[in-house]
Amino acid sequence: MNDPTAQEEFTPTCPFCMSTDVKQESAFGSEISKAQYYCKNCQTMFERLKYDGKRPDTNR
Repeated sequence: MNDPTAQEEFTPTCPFCMSTDVKQESAFGSEISKAQYYCKNCQTMFERLKYDGKRPDTNR
């Protein structure tokens, strides 16, 4: 049975060669909302927005 509260593991795709053979280089990129990844296939660094699928609580 699927647990709706379980977090699904996110695997980023390289935007240059579409490979999923990537590793996270840094938890923070040029902004706090981005993470840096390295593509092992085309040997390129890229950034992805961090997003956990939840809406932030704005107390409104």
